[in-house]
Amino acid sequence: MKHIIYSLITMCAFALPTSAQQTLVVDLNDTIHLDIDQARGNLQWQITYDSINWQNIAGADSAAFSTIADSLPAGYRLQIEEGNCNPLFSEAVWVTQTASITCGVDSVGHGFVAGFTPDTSAQFANRIYSTVQANWGGPGGNSCWLNMNLGATTEADSALDPSPSASGWYWQFNRAQAYAHDAAGNRTPNTPWINPINEVQDWTPANDPCTQLLGSNWRLPTQAEWNNFLSASAANGGVGNGDLSDAFSSTLRIHAGGRANGGSGVSQDRGNQAYFWSSEENSNNTAGSFRFGGVGSFPVNATKNFGMAVRCICDCP
Repeated sequence: MKHIIYSLITMCAFALPTSAQQTLVVDLNDTIHLDIDQARGNLQWQITYDSINWQNIAGADSAAFSTIADSLPAGYRLQIEEGNCNPLFSEAVWVTQTASITCGVDSVGHGFVAGFTPDTSAQFANRIYSTVQANWGGPGGNSCWLNMNLGATTEADSALDPSPSASGWYWQFNRAQAYAHDAAGNRTPNTPWINPINEVQDWTPANDPCTQLLGSNWRLPTQAEWNNFLSASAANGGVGNGDLSDAFSSTLRIHAGGRANGGSGVSQDRGNQAYFWSSEENSNNTAGSFRFGGVGSFPVNATKNFGMAVRCICDCP
């Protein structure tokens, strides 16, 4: 059993960060030590399993707190009260698991990760994803996949579900930063769009959002793994060389999450088509992607400046 120490540093109760969050990766049944420096007032550690409903932890009323990671993912924060002031809250620590999981039963999650999550606002703070076990042979088969797009908060309810909550976030090839588009098409962050992207480089682990958000066992699928999913039979949970409807009926429940335009970053095709990156480039300015639509599902040699959805696969023990 590992013992993990995590410290939250603050100057005083009146200067506490209230929206920041960090992710702590542990194994089940690890011991976690949380500590906050230079806080004053009445202290109370709290826990959440959904990032919305926080509960006081009985007896956890001092600056240092230890617990066993027996139910993951979970979030922890310290509530601080002083005099007649409103309660303040420390930076939240989102604790997630990257060791062996029971695929199709266990969920995985993450909190805010600087440089990846769209921004520090509460709407992007925590994500929890269901998992699904593939049942086809070959590359990517018999593996654990996310059952949702990375960045999504809900599973799609139809092949043409256009909701941002199901579409998740978009990434340009081998770029860490995620982009979120709301229902009106507003993009977060609304920074200058990177165009063109010209480099000889597959997606590196340091920029792979699956690895950096979910842990070292998770990564983007290769082109061979996506191609194998396209050709795998419907009886085994694959697409069977079918269209978007067949992809939604598959084990991965692919839906029309759309993409971000390569020239401008504007949201497009949401509710019509699905696009996903692989982890491999094809040239200095193109990379392997996969399109699912009404006329069929097939690989696309796309320019790297497009923003596309990400679906993660796990090299789980």
